[in-house]
Amino acid sequence: MNAPQRWPSRCAAPGCHVALPDYNGRGRPRLYCSPRCRSAGRGARSNTPLSVEVDHTVASDAAGRPIGRVWLVRLRRGAEEVTVASELGRPTADHLAGQIAQLIDGRQRAPGAAME
Repeated sequence: MNAPQRWPSRCAAPGCHVALPDYNGRGRPRLYCSPRCRSAGRGARSNTPLSVEVDHTVASDAAGRPIGRVWLVRLRRGAEEVTVASELGRPTADHLAGQIAQLIDGRQRAPGAAME
């Protein structure tokens, strides 16, 4: 059974709190109250940088590992965030965060030089 989908009841533009009309189930639900707010919302979102964070979970995991030893990788843009992976060890979380940051930045790491 699917959980009911929740749609925004207020305009998503920063600083605008206008109520949106109820979603009737046809077409895409509205996020903004006007074209001006839609434009402002796009501009605000594109100016906010996307960051990759490595953080530890607040409780022990199912395997019984203690607090501070279980890590997660999170993407954040402004107030929005999504957890990409959880229940990781620190080296794995750091490696994954580095790969995601490299993908976002579009820069390739310089190839390593031979060790002397």
